[in-house]
Amino acid sequence: MKQLTILFALIAFISLNAKAQFKIYGGKKHNQFLGCLNCGTEDLNSIWSSYSDYGIIHGANSIWNSDGNYGSKTSNYSPFNEKAKYPPVILDRSGKSYGHFTINKKSPNRSLNGLVNDICEKRERIIKDIPGYYNSIYKKVY
Repeated sequence: MKQLTILFALIAFISLNAKAQFKIYGGKKHNQFLGCLNCGTEDLNSIWSSYSDYGIIHGANSIWNSDGNYGSKTSNYSPFNEKAKYPPVILDRSGKSYGHFTINKKSPNRSLNGLVNDICEKRERIIKDIPGYYNSIYKKVY
């Protein structure tokens, strides 16, 4: 019985640590890394980390920077500009695309990722406490 419990714990541990990481890339050629979409608040590449260049409001490559190329409502590279010509893309580790990160609901290439949609709809609420929002909504207790 003890071996079976250990086996289940090991399987759960492996499956939790093998979750896909979705990364955001921006720019005209989508070659500018903008952070990890679904990494936790302790990850220095996370858009949710207040210690990362991607999770702070004034970071040059942060989607949260309302005055920056990747976070303003007027930039052609921002997910928050409905008419952006080059919104960011979501890629997994192998480079597979999961669509554009954009608030433009009419875009045929818009990502169907629930987290992307949540950010697009709740951005103003999220930027008040970025890591706090992540922890209250997405962090699971194991």
